[in-house]
Amino acid sequence: MVSIKDVAKHAGVSISAVSKTLNGYSDVSEATRKKILQAAQELNYSPNMLAKNLKHKVTKTIALIISNFEQANGKDGVMFQIMSGVYAAATQFRYEVVIYTRSLSEQQDKSYWQFCKDHKIAGVVISGLRTTDPYFEDLVGSDIPCVVIDADTVGPHAGSVITDNLTAARQAVKYLIGKGHREIGMINGHKYATVSIVRQQGYREALEEAGIEYKPSRVVEADYSEEQAYDLAESYITDNPHLTAVFVASDLMAIGFMNRCRELGLQIPGNISILGFDDIVLSSYTTPKLSTISQDFAGIGYSALEQVVKMLENNTPGYHKILPFKIVDRETIMLL
Repeated sequence: MVSIKDVAKHAGVSISAVSKTLNGYSDVSEATRKKILQAAQELNYSPNMLAKNLKHKVTKTIALIISNFEQANGKDGVMFQIMSGVYAAATQFRYEVVIYTRSLSEQQDKSYWQFCKDHKIAGVVISGLRTTDPYFEDLVGSDIPCVVIDADTVGPHAGSVITDNLTAARQAVKYLIGKGHREIGMINGHKYATVSIVRQQGYREALEEAGIEYKPSRVVEADYSEEQAYDLAESYITDNPHLTAVFVASDLMAIGFMNRCRELGLQIPGNISILGFDDIVLSSYTTPKLSTISQDFAGIGYSALEQVVKMLENNTPGYHKILPFKIVDRETIMLL
């Protein structure tokens, strides 16, 4: 059986250089790395990386855990973009990524720590977590590095990556105010999501800064669901007849709301202006094209895995990283 010593001898390098190369360390020159990989290929060397890493109780495997996957909507393409960013970072830092889905009941059956130990996972990126989920409380006390997407979680082994939702929501509403709107409503996601709480805070702050009364009755929740936003549209418009604009906390909800508004005979943006959030692909194909807040989902995925790697390799604590956004004005906002 070919060993790591054989590869080192064949490549004319040290065993240490071979070990570092095969484990993905960056302190090996590109020329040496290529020489070692070529030698390994010529000798048909295929190490049992899992067995070798288990000996040192460390793996090169990072898990992407998608929480509440059964409730996720694949129509928006958000998870695919996040996965693309995670994969790009894994490739860059030479880690393997495995994807797991965990429902609420599965989280209750087995703790976050036990799940990771059972699957020999070195670190985790987790998406779709609600503040009420069992894993949310498990993270801070665990010794397994984890980065949560769309939350504000920081600890010795826990970090987070998120868009600057507070500023984004504030700027979104200010943008509508700048277009002459003062009767502005909001369709939010749900109260168990950090992003929902923060976006509603930004909505409120922007109104109050402009001297506009914040009315809680003008904020409704549609659970980030296109269907729920569609269903509540008629009663929402009836209960708030003076609205000229609505800030919607996701593009999918905005699309559902728009569809029902059109069925009710409302012109967009003639009768009501709409500003979404996310900038999913579908937003540029609606009629009219949806104005929205653009998030860099691939960048979020990349940053999340990158932070896990830093915790693993540099033994650094987790941190809260905030990514920028931009307003994309298409065709659903009217100047009053």
